Amino acid sequence: MAQTVRVNVPRTILDWVISIGAEDHLSENQRHDIDAWKQGAKRPTVSQLHTISNRLHVPFGYFFMDEPIDDTPPIYAKRTVGSQQPQGRPSRDLVDTIDQMTAIQDWARQDRIDNEGTRLEQVGSRTINDDSNLIAKDIRRALKIDEHWYRESDLHEPAKAFKLLRERAEGTGILIMQNGVVGNNTHRPLDPKEFRAFALIDPYAPLIFINRTDEPETARLFSLVHELAHVWLGTDELYNDTALPTGVTRLEQVCNEVAAAMLLPDGDFLKAWQSFPDDTTLDKRMKELKACFPVSPTALALHALKHKLISQETFQKCNQAAQIWSEETDNQEHSGGNYYSTKLSRFDSRFLERMASSVAEGRTTYLDAYRLTGTNGDTFTKLMKRALS
Repeated sequence: MAQTVRVNVPRTILDWVISIGAEDHLSENQRHDIDAWKQGAKRPTVSQLHTISNRLHVPFGYFFMDEPIDDTPPIYAKRTVGSQQPQGRPSRDLVDTIDQMTAIQDWARQDRIDNEGTRLEQVGSRTINDDSNLIAKDIRRALKIDEHWYRESDLHEPAKAFKLLRERAEGTGILIMQNGVVGNNTHRPLDPKEFRAFALIDPYAPLIFINRTDEPETARLFSLVHELAHVWLGTDELYNDTALPTGVTRLEQVCNEVAAAMLLPDGDFLKAWQSFPDDTTLDKRMKELKACFPVSPTALALHALKHKLISQETFQKCNQAAQIWSEETDNQEHSGGNYYSTKLSRFDSRFLERMASSVAEGRTTYLDAYRLTGTNGDTFTKLMKRALS
């Protein structure tokens, strides 16, 4: 009869792994086992370590390291809020998502170098000393839209505006990815309070990731444009600011200004505001303005406050009402659709096209393709057929 294999794991390693993992996922019995391992009363089996690894969402190999390491992604230091708090730790959900996106970016970078061989001229083409309106103009030019693009058809609707800007940005070579869970794991939803989006800057393959759980749609649209500004400025960022855009760095101020210039230009906003009779109620103004611009009620109220069209007190009331509305629509169910449609929506369309070509030409192995797309033999083939149809 085969003996159960037990291993020695130093207490320092156990303490470290627990500290960086999803400790709240451990059962009471598992906590007791870990305490016994720390005290030397027992030794864990390989099977037990596998189970704990899965519960904590920490790599199995970490248990066999000689000493703890810092696996915090460098971009975590670039978060909008809290970057001056070194004691903060990213969740394993965020760490794993960044790792997945970095792997995709590395592949896309090499693919571009091997094929086009040229850098994207927009990456880092502007600085924070440039006028935000000029940066917005550059972005619109690259995306082939004009200053009043949201007036077309029904582009004032955030979902349709997001789709257009995403497609145009992908067309310039910027990778746009989105997801609401870690990979395919629906039991690991991403927390919008931890991050709303992030930008990984690279001259060949800049990547923007949008947290799909961030509600409402206007929030994701703002995040997309905000991160596009970071691409033009050539700066990585982990966007986690869920508060009002006040008291931020000059860099974030510029990115917010660029987003406003793209989504809510001063000229159009003031013209629309002044078109109402003087006795028009604020509620009516906001509802009608919401049908003109792809932004949130809070953004409209903030813009009105900026131009001294409403008081600070009125703005606070508008913001509170908007927060209630946002909470009512928060975490709406977006799943339940076709598996492949959901899967396709997570990936940059041109990334999938390039992947299909690379696999067909023998430049990328099927195993690497499965790993990068989170698929297997059957689902990869079907996903590629849909992506290319």
